[in-house]
Amino acid sequence: MALLIFVVKIMRKGYNKPFSNPNPEVPLKRIFIIALGFCSQFFGSSFDSTIPVVNMEDYYHHETRDSFVEQVGNALRDVGFFAVINPGVDIKALDDAYRIAAEFFHQTQEYKFSTYRPEINQQRGYVPGESAKGQKFSDFKEFYHIGRELSEEDAKRLETYTNVWPENMDLKTPMNRLFDALEKHIIPLQEAMALAIGQPKDFFVEKTTEGNTILRAIHYPSNPPSNRIWAAAHTDINLFTILPRATAEGLQVQNKQGEWITVKVPENAFIVNGADELQHITNGEFRSGPHRVIAMGENYERFSMVLFVHPRNFDDMSPVPECIKRTGGKPRFAKAKAIEILAERLADLGIASESLLKFLGESGFLERQIEIGNASKDAMQAVCEAGYASAEVEQALNSI
Repeated sequence: MALLIFVVKIMRKGYNKPFSNPNPEVPLKRIFIIALGFCSQFFGSSFDSTIPVVNMEDYYHHETRDSFVEQVGNALRDVGFFAVINPGVDIKALDDAYRIAAEFFHQTQEYKFSTYRPEINQQRGYVPGESAKGQKFSDFKEFYHIGRELSEEDAKRLETYTNVWPENMDLKTPMNRLFDALEKHIIPLQEAMALAIGQPKDFFVEKTTEGNTILRAIHYPSNPPSNRIWAAAHTDINLFTILPRATAEGLQVQNKQGEWITVKVPENAFIVNGADELQHITNGEFRSGPHRVIAMGENYERFSMVLFVHPRNFDDMSPVPECIKRTGGKPRFAKAKAIEILAERLADLGIASESLLKFLGESGFLERQIEIGNASKDAMQAVCEAGYASAEVEQALNSI
């Protein structure tokens, strides 16, 4: 009620007559939307949310766009996470994807492993599990990777992979439909992120239009063992991540004080988090938000859909000069291509293929990481054991 009263006051402000419209060219509906934009700034806490909330509709109106961009930028600087209401994505596409995902994950292990592809770094098809960086035990989850539907020719041109689909089940149609719906949704968000750091609005869109973006359908089985949780604390490796509504709670975000906050957002809101590549290219101005997923009780399983937005493999992710200037004047991250950042993380996790380890060892990225003190010990160890490490990498590893 208080929010409604405030909207009415905003609509009245500046007009001689209550609810009158002195400018017929500006419909009352538009005025109402503008007023709601102001309300979202002043009454953000009225939403049942534990992270910042933005209204996607604010981006599409000239009067509220600047405010939307500012809110997105502040959320990525301070928290690394925010929620988006009115995302504009067909909820039926999400529900259909969840239905078929549950059907797939409830199949036998033999059936699921028919789409397991370790030779392509588990970047497509079924993956039985993974360990978060620095964790001794693996997460208690399984998932399925779907990329943009590509021909063999386009996959070769972009140096990426084609999708893998199971037999005797139409996983392809609903997953591709959701992938396409989410990809359209990310365009205005990328524009807002670019504007928030003073770049042209197509700065990120140009990189991701044919990027190696992945949709991950995740199954968290019920009752994790005492020494494991659904997903241990980690940051995402990609540019940024879209998380539509999951089927159950469990996502937690770590704030700058090291406290774990259970994420609550308005119904059907999407969650967005900054990831490592975004932190890299902004020289740390935008935060890669640490998060985890834990079971909040017993005897329930959880499904989630996660879109990991990636640039093209060989796009430049080096810190941009404007961000370097705003973050102290010195680069905090090495010059890098997107594939180099990804290769180091996969090597760190122990799932990089032989060819990827060779690429990483010959790329010079580890040496650039050593120079600024950011090199991963586990990644250097993996490259050394594979026989592709330079003398500089071997020396750095031995000195640790």
